[in-house]
Amino acid sequence: RGPPSKKGRHTGMKNIELRKVPCGDTFTAFGEEYVVLDHVDGGALSIRKGIWKKAAFDRGGNSNLAQADMRDTLAEYAEFLKSRGAKDSDLLIQRVDLKATDGTRVYGYLDCTVALLTLEQYGKYKEIIPKVDGAWWLATPVWTRWLRSPGTSYTYHVWYVYSDGYCDLWYARNSYGVRPVLTFDSCLLVSWQDEEEESKPDEAAQKEELWADYIYYLSEWNEEHTGANNYGSSPMSFNEWLEDRCKREDDEE
Repeated sequence: RGPPSKKGRHTGMKNIELRKVPCGDTFTAFGEEYVVLDHVDGGALSIRKGIWKKAAFDRGGNSNLAQADMRDTLAEYAEFLKSRGAKDSDLLIQRVDLKATDGTRVYGYLDCTVALLTLEQYGKYKEIIPKVDGAWWLATPVWTRWLRSPGTSYTYHVWYVYSDGYCDLWYARNSYGVRPVLTFDSCLLVSWQDEEEESKPDEAAQKEELWADYIYYLSEWNEEHTGANNYGSSPMSFNEWLEDRCKREDDEE
């Protein structure tokens, strides 16, 4: 038989209040995985870790999120979360700035519970947003609909993000990935992987396995020292055995 395993570790999963999850970390709520982008106004701004589904921004080419078909898609996601147990109080209202790339604010702001990131937000948080397979929509129009727009055709364009993180613009009627953005209540209990704790050995399990290894050493020593020629000899004490083991492991490294 071989010696017992020398490794024993925590899974690292724990249920904690969302306010304690660091920015850039992944957590699970209502069966969905999200990444915390920021802690603001009693909530945690979070983006779905992966693409939820593909959908047109607007089948008619409208780049105004407040009026686009995308609103129905995002409302569908809110209902999906509620079917998983989310309460209205868990999903805070967030204000989306629909400012166009050129700075015009014809579209104003949109207050909603489920949104898309704006181009400005993407620039702010891109270092902690996981890349995904496939392109996904942002909320920002390229140009808004105003009479003196320098490029009328661009009023049908919206920004999106490639799988490699590069931003580009395309027609709103096209289908790209939807990554819902929500501001969850900071007191919401979520499941979080504590990577730091996971990396630390479980002290009780480590002691138990070390002792099992020592008992195994004693049994092996006993089998090898049964003859009279071993009269008076004795195995190493636990502390001697542990010191010898540490030296051997250092030599192997």
